[in-house]
Amino acid sequence: MPKRTVLALALLASCACKAPEEGHMKVIIGAVLIDGLGGPPLTNSVVVISGDRIRAAGPASTVPIPAEADKIDGSGRFLVPALVAVAPTIQGQDEAALTKAREAHQPAIGRAATLSETEWMIDHGASGIVGVIQDTEALDPEFLAKLRDLRITFAPALAGGSNEVGKRNTLRLFHAGVPLALAAGVDPQREMELLVDAGIPPLDAIVAGTRNSAAALQDPQRGTIQPGKLANLLVLSAPPGEDIRNLSRVALRITSGTFPQ
Repeated sequence: MPKRTVLALALLASCACKAPEEGHMKVIIGAVLIDGLGGPPLTNSVVVISGDRIRAAGPASTVPIPAEADKIDGSGRFLVPALVAVAPTIQGQDEAALTKAREAHQPAIGRAATLSETEWMIDHGASGIVGVIQDTEALDPEFLAKLRDLRITFAPALAGGSNEVGKRNTLRLFHAGVPLALAAGVDPQREMELLVDAGIPPLDAIVAGTRNSAAALQDPQRGTIQPGKLANLLVLSAPPGEDIRNLSRVALRITSGTFPQ
């Protein structure tokens, strides 16, 4: 007889965790899905988790629910990928380290807070930057287009002491199509709130803190809710697309398929 277990999410969040059994499936049914890909939230979703991986995710009308899976009622909840933070992989203006990272096809992420530092990093092959230009707002369209075309990811680190110029430049980068990410080393919740304060729409801030950050780290396992990805998910009790502060209202945290028991 199929095992049917409806878990109380608020209670689960405060309990001990047990590692997932390989092949054992759990299904979250009815949550609003924000998958990190940038599309509109999907109401009445189904997400199937097998072991530590996402097996399926999509509309309840199209995703089959395995009969043997544990069923988790996600009604009234909001499902997002767990946040991913980006830290520098290059310390200082180290040309040799940048070259080595590029040749090894690894992230070449530096730190910069001025236009000259940023230009140096770009000219020497950085793939990403933690920080944002704070000393000038004279960012010409050609420079912004270059950043966009090179797909240079910026993790602004606004919570680390950025000024108002940095916030306005963060919005300029966003409008120019430059990928934004979530900086490590600061309070992630506060950083997400400051991205929104800078003018980034909440759903785009979520993309920055999930998909874009994982892409900057060249990590194909995290950042979105898609089949084959690690099951690193947050179940929220309020919509983050309406208020980014709701990212802190975590009813259930799932890490590599591990559910609280």
